[in-house]
Parts: sequence; C-alpha cells; structure tokens
Amino acid sequence: MTVVTREHALVEQIKEWTDGRFIGDDCAVLPGQQLVTADTLVEGTHFLRALSSLEDIGWKSVAVNLSDIAAMAGRPRYLVVCLTLPRVFSKEQFNRLYSGIIDCANTYKVRIVGGDLTSGPILVVNVTAIGDVHESGCMLRSRAKPGEIVVVTGNFGASTAGLWHLKQSQLTSSKPSAPRFLHCSEIHRRPKPKIAEAWSLVKQTNGQGALMDASDGLADALAQISRASGVGMDIDLQRIPIHIETARLASDARVNAYDWALYGGEDYELVGCVPEAVWESWVNDHDSSENPFTAIGRVTNSGSVQLRIGSKKGPELDIAKCFQQIGF
Repeated sequence: MTVVTREHALVEQIKEWTDGRFIGDDCAVLPGQQLVTADTLVEGTHFLRALSSLEDIGWKSVAVNLSDIAAMAGRPRYLVVCLTLPRVFSKEQFNRLYSGIIDCANTYKVRIVGGDLTSGPILVVNVTAIGDVHESGCMLRSRAKPGEIVVVTGNFGASTAGLWHLKQSQLTSSKPSAPRFLHCSEIHRRPKPKIAEAWSLVKQTNGQGALMDASDGLADALAQISRASGVGMDIDLQRIPIHIETARLASDARVNAYDWALYGGEDYELVGCVPEAVWESWVNDHDSSENPFTAIGRVTNSGSVQLRIGSKKGPELDIAKCFQQIGF
C-alpha cells in the first residue's frame, strides 16, 4: 500500500535532506535513550478561539506533545514552551493561556524549563517535550509483525463530533457545553494523553510490537504503522470503539460515525500491535479492568489495510480523508 499525503511526502523529503535516522516516529529517539518531540498549534487550523477557552488551548498544546511521548511508551520529563501572541493580547489573556499550560504540565508531572515569547498576527503555541525511554523498552511504528493483534485505547471520532457540536451550538447561540455531549466536547477541548496506558502495554510486551497515537485519525495511524513495518492489517469496523455521544452527533450531522472514527483525528488515542501470545495472556490471566486496550483486528502480510464489517468486506481505506497539516 502506498500512502501519500502532503505531510508524508514532505517528511520523506526532509529525511532525504537530513540524517533521517531520527525522523519517522512520534518522537526522535536520541543517544542516551532520550525522547524529543515538538508540536505547533496554530489559531484557525488547530483551534478556534470562539469555541475553546484560552485555558483549554494551553492545556491542549501540552497534551498533544505528551501524547507523542505516550506513543513511544516513554516517560515525559520536560517542556519548552514558545508562544506567538497576537499584538492585541492582554496580560489577563496571557495568564489564562499559561494557566492551562501549567495545569496540564502539573497533571502529568512534567516541568517547564524554558521557551520563547514573540508577537504575530495570530496566536501560535509551540511546545517541545523531552522524555526518557521506558525501562521496559521503546515502542516504534516499524515493529509490527504478521499475526499480531491490532489494539486501541479509548474511542474514536469523539473530537470531531465535539467540534461539530460546538460549532452547531455557536450557530444556535446555545451553551457550547450542553450536558448531553460533554464527553465529545471535553475530548476536543482537553485531550488526555494515554501515558499510563502506554506504560501498561510496554510492560506486557517488553517493547515488542508497534505503537503510535492517532492524532491525525485512526486510518492514518493504521496506514503509517502498516507502511513503516511493511505489513498489512485486517480491521473489523464493528470492533472500533465509538462513544454513544459520537454516534448520536454523527446521526444529527448526517454522516457515518465510522468516517469520523477513521478520519476525524485529534482523538489522541493509542494504536498498537501486540504479539498474539502476549495479548491472550493479558486477556485471559488478568482482570479485564487492568487492560485499557480493545482488539480491532490483526496484522497481515498483505501490504494493505483491509476494512471489513464482521465477515463482509468493508469500504476501501481512504487515507486522503485524514486530517491534513499541510495546505500546499
């Protein structure tokens, strides 16, 4: 399967220009077993200030970076925060933004150790996260093997559903945090990096298998693991966890909930591949409440991601429908 999006193509070009051995996973794994990642949130692309509080934007800017550390099953340690502030931006607004940054950092016990402040036409938040490889190993996208079980945390499509709901609430002038859909709104505004869940996985596998987060959509994560590992996957759509709120909002929006789950992005759940023997032991020999993952399919040697609905053939995977970071 050839996966070509603008972002993938540019990353491959950058790898050709540079020493690409550090590029290609959610984090760079540096000498000394240190993890480094960076993400940028741009107003109008990654958030709308009319739909999210400044505290939420600050939280999210840290959470998306910690999710990258979780995608390697690492231990986050430090943050460097760089802010581009609009020229009309008050001290009170700055305090609110930074309080969200500090709130997320404190929640996950990481320290802010530096950064930069500048001004510009729109709000931009760039965070670099530094962490350590877990003592049980480092999870990469490139280590999936045929026969392994494809597993995920949480549920999918909720962030897209939450964004749609918030936009609809704004149009109807109702309260954006309507109690009916708090789960989806919260997932969109304040994603929770799955750090503890990643640790539970790496302890079970001792670093075997593959792992990444689904920041750009579940379909993108499946395709990237498949591509990096040179394998295929057989995925049962009926096993993909979809929250009841997501399903109801998808119905209201007259879209297929599976489209939001596969292509919506920004759920920041984990997608992994686990040796079958490890998975069976985890399922059979432990309390199910101790396993935060759900099995949705199996790794194959087909070279492509095949979707099915139960025993029937499903739709073709359309990677171009995933969230695109690059506009040219």
